[in-house]
Amino acid sequence: MPNSPMLTSYQAGWSSILLEHYRLPLMDLPEVSNLQHVVVIPLGHQAVDFEFVAEGRSQTVSYREKDYTSGCIEIYPAELPISFHSHPTVKAMEAINCYIEPTFVAQIAHESVNPDRVELLLTLKKADLLIHQLGLALRSSLEADGARSRFYADSMATALSAHLLLYYSTRKHHFREHEDGLPKQKLRQAIEYIQAHLGENLSLSDIATELGMSQYYFCHLFKRSTGISPHQFLIHQRVEQAKQLLRQPERTITSVAMDCGFANQSHFAKCFRRCTGMNPNQFRKS
Repeated sequence: MPNSPMLTSYQAGWSSILLEHYRLPLMDLPEVSNLQHVVVIPLGHQAVDFEFVAEGRSQTVSYREKDYTSGCIEIYPAELPISFHSHPTVKAMEAINCYIEPTFVAQIAHESVNPDRVELLLTLKKADLLIHQLGLALRSSLEADGARSRFYADSMATALSAHLLLYYSTRKHHFREHEDGLPKQKLRQAIEYIQAHLGENLSLSDIATELGMSQYYFCHLFKRSTGISPHQFLIHQRVEQAKQLLRQPERTITSVAMDCGFANQSHFAKCFRRCTGMNPNQFRKS
């Protein structure tokens, strides 16, 4: 890229996905291929036209304001040689790029009925509001929580990979339905592990590894058992711990936020209000 990203998760410790937010000037991109699958979420409102070349075939792609609002996305499979040529009318392009390791997508595929081959389809300018919202949510989480957004990033990367396998794979994948949720012993083990590590920068893979199962399998069954996602459960548990600490008058709100695993006081206040309807100061006074 001709200039650095405006925002990147590179130093946030995300292991399942890399997010970068670019605002790029008019440019031509010579033929390149990425080692990762790349999901692109174009942003903005201005008209953009470029010529896209892959495997010797060219195609003109045009974006207008309605395309941004309808949630258009693009998917570039790993190791596919591609190049771009911008039309002279294009002044700048803005997009969120999500890079996902093929090995991670393959791990998710092992939970499907057809796990033996994983190839994603080249996709240009297709409306997909779910992927569009996932990208925006990941960016917001990175901006607000920084290095403490790893658990959320793992959860979103798992959901995104499953969605790609269902709708953008050369071979249709069907995930098994599990009606019973986690076995009681596994559920108790997961809850105890989360509660013992509330103040740490937990990742979804940490818990899945502890239970000896994949991230997708754990997320799916945990929600079946509890009615909420592992990330929501983690936030609720951190808020419950914060309530106990806030009853100690010598504790500052900042120290409570840090000890309970929140990124900062602002992140703590936002999550606390969402769970209780009041901010930490109001709770302490009550």
